Amino acid sequence: MLIRLFRSTQIFPVAVLILISIAISLISWSLHYSVVAPNGMPLYDLISGLFMKSGATTVAKSSIFSAILVFVLVTTQALHLNFVLNKHEVFFKQSWLPSLIYLIIASIIPQFIWFSPLLFVNTILIFALDNIFGLYKNTGALALAFDSAFLLSLSALFYFPAIVFVFVYVISILILRPFSWRDWLVGIMGFTLPFFFAFLYYFLTDKLNAFYDKVFVSGINKTIALQHLYTYQYTFSLFWIAVLFCLALFRLQKNYFKNVTKSRLTQQILLILIPVGVIMVLVSREESLYRFSILAVPFSAYVSYYFLSGKKMWLLEIMLLVLVGGWVYNYFIA
Repeated sequence: MLIRLFRSTQIFPVAVLILISIAISLISWSLHYSVVAPNGMPLYDLISGLFMKSGATTVAKSSIFSAILVFVLVTTQALHLNFVLNKHEVFFKQSWLPSLIYLIIASIIPQFIWFSPLLFVNTILIFALDNIFGLYKNTGALALAFDSAFLLSLSALFYFPAIVFVFVYVISILILRPFSWRDWLVGIMGFTLPFFFAFLYYFLTDKLNAFYDKVFVSGINKTIALQHLYTYQYTFSLFWIAVLFCLALFRLQKNYFKNVTKSRLTQQILLILIPVGVIMVLVSREESLYRFSILAVPFSAYVSYYFLSGKKMWLLEIMLLVLVGGWVYNYFIA
């Protein structure tokens, strides 16, 4: 039922999507909601300080306004990602499926929709992808290249490990554009500008040393520990997402050369987001699961492609039902 509904391009699925997002937000608020503490990065500290008590690591249900903001961010992310994928013809057919799958995967674990810096990073990342995808054969590429680099750097002022997304820009330029020193120069300018203004602000307020210690001394985990990455209670849903992702890759490989060149290149960039996102998770100082939500963007895009390209509707509906069942288990049982 949902697969058939969201495969269309009619406006009605948007209303259904908003209702689903409201239901997810209410369930999260009543069961698992928290606000992640300020992390030393100026933009997240500015916003999170409005919603929580000083000195706490996380504060459950600290503000109804923060929960409303989470709802707005997640819903707009789902719609915006759908718009970007359709606008740049990343897949062979337009639909509302990416928004539905994103909404499910971006909330598959309760910590994913805590009020956290990753919510803002994901929002900025989708805007950056829109600009990056537009670089292909674009005569006005310099402005888009600057905006892309600026946005990716801006995300690091919410969550410093997101600085690794510099690799996404570098690889995207290599894939989408012939070599031009101007693309690299404006990229460097775009990346440095947000941190230039941040350092200038802290210098003028005589807090530069504290900011330097917080970001460059303790902002990145120097020793990568893997033992905390495994969380057994969410194994089933994460395993099922991995299965759907692998099935999508096999199907995409089968149809790969049937796509136009731009579609193939943008699909590669989405795939690159996964290892870069894993690197971001590994170098993060935090051990909370919310940081894995950065992977929702690429995984939801590929999983939605699988549901979009499938032929046996009854089988696809069952597979989606299993995914939703994993979500239900994570919230009410695990």
